Amino acid sequence: MQSRFGAACVLIAFFQLMATAASGATPQNWQAPESIRAAATEFALRQVGAAGNVVVEAVAVDERLRLPHCSAPLTAQAKRPLSGGSGTVAVSCPGPSSWRLFVPVRLSVETPVVVTRRNIQRGDILSPADLTVVVKRSSSLPYEYLSRIEDAVGLTVRRPISEASVVVPAALQRPEVVARGALVTVVARIGGIEVKSDGLAVQSAGLNQRVRVQTQSGRVVEGFVESPNLVRVGR
Repeated sequence: MQSRFGAACVLIAFFQLMATAASGATPQNWQAPESIRAAATEFALRQVGAAGNVVVEAVAVDERLRLPHCSAPLTAQAKRPLSGGSGTVAVSCPGPSSWRLFVPVRLSVETPVVVTRRNIQRGDILSPADLTVVVKRSSSLPYEYLSRIEDAVGLTVRRPISEASVVVPAALQRPEVVARGALVTVVARIGGIEVKSDGLAVQSAGLNQRVRVQTQSGRVVEGFVESPNLVRVGR
């Protein structure tokens, strides 16, 4: 990252020296860095046909940048295709004091995400009061996250989560309703008839999770936890 930043600084300095030497610009007649960022972001938005929830950021345009003020409207074109959320836009001055600057841009989407209202401890079962939904930029989010509170309610927290943190699926699990070694009822449908028998859970499992059960005959079958200590086979 530092090497890229250093290269960008060298590139900026090069353009500054070349443009200033060619035009004789004075310190009071520099192009505003914000106008360069605006030209790059507007071009990127047009290229992707972005909806209202898409945000484009122009990065590596330093406020200390010194390029001669352009007497004509700035032009922009893609230097590197905009894909995978990033790209490079070449912003140019077509006027007498011509110059060209390559501006990296980053695209992100503003999306709803579930965050915690308080510090959550390991083993807590989440309720609606523990959570809220805020809008964040996708570039700042982890690979997986939740967008709806109902997707987290009733789940057990596997590790502590601090207040205002994004809730990720990996931090949650379904509460155990079947304990390893517990006596469970096994339900199976055979020829239209529902048959029930007793068995021992070989492993712990949560609601609607797959679990293995040893039947009274010693055979191990696999089913889904339908309710506390009730396992349905063959659904």
